[in-house]
Amino acid sequence: MRHILFASVFLAASPALADVIETTATPVAVTLFPQNASVTRLATLDLPAGIHQIVIPGLPPGTDPDLLRVNAQGATLGTFSLQTARPLPEGLTELPEVSAARDEVFRLEREMRARDAAVEALRAEILAAEDMATYLKWLATSDGAATGDVAALTDFVEARVLHARRNAVDAETRAQAAAQGREQDQRALDAARQRLAALENPGDGQIGITSTTWGAGWRPVYDLRLTEADKTLTLDRGLMVAQSTGEDWRGVRLTLSTARPSGQSAPSELFTQVLRAYDPTKEGGAYQEAAPAAPVVMAEAAAYGGAADAAARMQAAPDVAYQGSTVIYNYDTPVDLRSGADELRLSLDQVALPVDALVAEAVPSRDISAYLVVDSTNALAEVILPGRATLYADGGMVGMTDLPLTPAGEKMKLGFGAIDGIVLERRVPERAEGGRGMIRRDTALEETVILSAKNLTGRDYALRLIDQVPISEQEDLQISWTASIDPSETDPEGERGLLVWDMPLAAGETQEITLESSIRWPEGKRIE
Repeated sequence: MRHILFASVFLAASPALADVIETTATPVAVTLFPQNASVTRLATLDLPAGIHQIVIPGLPPGTDPDLLRVNAQGATLGTFSLQTARPLPEGLTELPEVSAARDEVFRLEREMRARDAAVEALRAEILAAEDMATYLKWLATSDGAATGDVAALTDFVEARVLHARRNAVDAETRAQAAAQGREQDQRALDAARQRLAALENPGDGQIGITSTTWGAGWRPVYDLRLTEADKTLTLDRGLMVAQSTGEDWRGVRLTLSTARPSGQSAPSELFTQVLRAYDPTKEGGAYQEAAPAAPVVMAEAAAYGGAADAAARMQAAPDVAYQGSTVIYNYDTPVDLRSGADELRLSLDQVALPVDALVAEAVPSRDISAYLVVDSTNALAEVILPGRATLYADGGMVGMTDLPLTPAGEKMKLGFGAIDGIVLERRVPERAEGGRGMIRRDTALEETVILSAKNLTGRDYALRLIDQVPISEQEDLQISWTASIDPSETDPEGERGLLVWDMPLAAGETQEITLESSIRWPEGKRIE
């Protein structure tokens, strides 16, 4: 079990009792990063003023002392350490100021008790004298007094009663003298007690602990919903969070950050590249270059610890903020997240994306069916983070895809599944000489293909047909091509050799394109 040991924690202005106090610090706020989390715990303490050692057990295993941060409110924090094995230190002795204040209270209480005891003793003498006088009076009037010497008895009683009365008066005088000054002593005792209470008066203090754990993370998740008739596209953004820290989080304030503290924080560095020429015909003259090292790819996947999907959604949308280039999502509604048990889906928002084009995209050289494709744009003011997306078309699930990182204003191309009723074909026609649409010579290659898309769906579509021709980067390798229908676009987005045809494809119709290409090269050379 982990402990945090705080040495020299000061509360209030005056030093007082110093001891070791154990308390708990429960998680109250969590900042989740894609691969780790920063957990803030809070311990609220009612302590006497002075220096204390505070022990907080229960931090999860793997807590990194380098990333441990502690702050105090209503107190001054001294040193602290993360302790794992050795026993806790003994408490400190009581401070001299407290000892002196307590001794003064004890002294004044003793004096007050002695004074009160003396007064009570004198009051007892008064009562004894009064009782004696009462007894003598009874003795003088008793039946036995009539049989004796009445005069002598009378003189005796009178003398004894007078003596008792004088004793009572003397005791009363001494009692009054003993009681004088008691009010001043009481005020002094009250002041001493107040001073001691001020030193030992409980004060409110809060200890905040922030630690980093690697057993937590989050990832974006999306639902993309397309309505073909209205040509509307909705992006439902969510956040999947999970943790396996070994402790449950109850009612924590959750913040999700796109920062990656565990990732690369600075750009890569380039070093001098040295080239060496060698004669490969000389024995032993070949310079053997070391094989380049395989690039190291850092996978950015959150550690979820095998948590099951709880399918829980938050109804309140978070506040979106920025810290420089980092996007921050703040959830005001407290969140419960059990360790290794829950994978919680938090709803972020729902936004409409523009439908720039809705087409049946066909690649006959690779596919037998066309696919429903939406051209859109990231209309958000922020980046769309890479994440898994579930695709829905007209209310039905049609597939899943991975959305790439898409900055604000960037174009997006989204596929919504195969259109099985649009049949594609890329065929080579029969030639009169009995060949298969290809003529090959020692220095030339000519090819003819027919691209077709047949609509059997009963619905009209806008067709986008894509094919390709080879390209050359050598002057003596010449490539040319012709098409029965001129393409709408060549080399889209810099992809050389690609040809794109945009055309309507009505229900029951077939679109065909004949594409011919010719490749020529010098004699004695080969192409590959």
